[in-house]
Amino acid sequence: MKELLRLKPYFVRYKWMFVLGFIFVTISNICSTSLPRVVGATIDAITGSRAVQALSTHDIALHIGLMFALTAGSGFFMFLTRKTIIVASRKIEYELRADVVQALSRLSLGYFQRTPTGELMAYSTNDIAAVREFIGPAVMYSANTLTTFIFALSMMITLSPSITVAALLPMPLVSYGVYRIGARVHVLFKAAQDHYAKMTTQAQENLSGVRVIRAYGCEEYEILAFASMAEDYRNRMMSLVRIEASMMPLMMSLIGLSQVLVLGVGGYLVMHGQATIGDVTQFFIYLNQLIWPVIAIGWVTNLVQRAAASARRLGRVFDEVPEITDSEETDSTITELRGDIEFRNVRMRYANNLPFVLGSEDCGISFRVAAGQCVGIVGETGSGKSTLVHLIPRLFDVTHGEILIDGVPLRRIPLRVLRSNIALVPQESFLFSMTIADNIRFGKPSASVDEIIQASVIAQLHENVEHFPQGYTTLVGERGITLSGGQKQRTAIARAILCQPRILIFDDALSAVDTETEEKILHALKRVMASRTSIIIAHRISTVKHADVILVLSNGMIIEHGTHEELLAHGGVYADMYSRQLLEEEISLLE
Repeated sequence: MKELLRLKPYFVRYKWMFVLGFIFVTISNICSTSLPRVVGATIDAITGSRAVQALSTHDIALHIGLMFALTAGSGFFMFLTRKTIIVASRKIEYELRADVVQALSRLSLGYFQRTPTGELMAYSTNDIAAVREFIGPAVMYSANTLTTFIFALSMMITLSPSITVAALLPMPLVSYGVYRIGARVHVLFKAAQDHYAKMTTQAQENLSGVRVIRAYGCEEYEILAFASMAEDYRNRMMSLVRIEASMMPLMMSLIGLSQVLVLGVGGYLVMHGQATIGDVTQFFIYLNQLIWPVIAIGWVTNLVQRAAASARRLGRVFDEVPEITDSEETDSTITELRGDIEFRNVRMRYANNLPFVLGSEDCGISFRVAAGQCVGIVGETGSGKSTLVHLIPRLFDVTHGEILIDGVPLRRIPLRVLRSNIALVPQESFLFSMTIADNIRFGKPSASVDEIIQASVIAQLHENVEHFPQGYTTLVGERGITLSGGQKQRTAIARAILCQPRILIFDDALSAVDTETEEKILHALKRVMASRTSIIIAHRISTVKHADVILVLSNGMIIEHGTHEELLAHGGVYADMYSRQLLEEEISLLE
């Protein structure tokens, strides 16, 4: 139950709905457990038991009316019980989903790199659903079972303690069976949920990578691999269902045993004049009323065990501590940035057992970018270019050294202020499953159509969009699947331009466009970048040759820096890269 204590704050917020629900279910069960008394008294009066005078037609009509009123009252207040407890559970489910999303949104990028997407999807589907069933049906039927037992047993003891004892003899077996089966359900359900997360990950990857799968002709292999995982999940769930299925026959057998004992003991007492037929009839009605509560014990036990396993899994998200967040040293008075960037002896590695991605064991990298300057970064694949720019918006924190913006260490700048002043365009542009206009205005939801078009013109996207049948209202599909690679990159560039940040970062964001389009984009961007700090990562020298300063990275270190002309005159790595690219262009023209 300790895992379920995580839900206490939600129960507290809706405590009055649960209190009302308990009151309504109590009234409902008072009505239902009073009904057998009326039935028993009517039977005794009709049969002449206890020497009671026979009832008249009018009296019988009154008894029937009372039975109807008690039945209607029981049903009405059970309806109110559902309107309070079940509605409260749905409200809590809504808040729980929102809290899970909020908890995930505050986690650092490293968490998502080590957690499969399928597992995150399982949290939002099966796990929250299992917890909701505990909050709603399990709580409601627990209250119903408790009050039914209390009122029914008190009535039964008042009627005949000896028959009540006989009826309750199988109950210890019920408790033991529920305990053993419930413990097994908890273990099996947790294992099934963990496997479900893996299976969801496999499905998500297959759907997202369907083009790669088809390109390599791996459909049959992936189908068989998923079928194997699905079969394993089926077997796990069948083991769980078999255990759960044993609960119902056990409950019904024990109830049947109680009925046999009531019939035997009650019949004996009637034969010896110590009880009436009406008394025994009442016991059978009470036992019938206890059938569902007894069954509910097993069902609720399963729900509780499932919810405990799911609450434990959700607890992993809530307990995860963000690696990057505001701290005590954060200066809340900082609300604006100019864009002056300085790296001081920065070294970076993703884990202690991994080599440095930036810098080395002995030294780090240092450089400064004045506000409004444009910096180009080139280097071979794996030299640390992307890692360097990811440190500026604190997607990762440096291992050693520090980064300053406007002379202030990054850790002192509020994350909201830092990231709202930076626009990062990655090489693999991510577009959402919505219209082109909505993708462009993602960072500025209030942007007008004119602002969207202006940003698109600068990104050289507007002409393409004009040829689409629905223009800017065209749906791009999942991850922008309906657009080409170049169109996706230009959409992402337009999104960054529209935000009007103080710092613009292009992480090889022009790799999917041709050199002619690239030249147009860079020419249009000059006016945008004039008053902003810009960092451009590229493999093509033509992309960065107009930058104010160019950094050449190799193995996580800056090996050259200067303007385009200075680096060519130096005759080093940069000049060699430039010569090779010129030669490649000449060969392509000859072909």
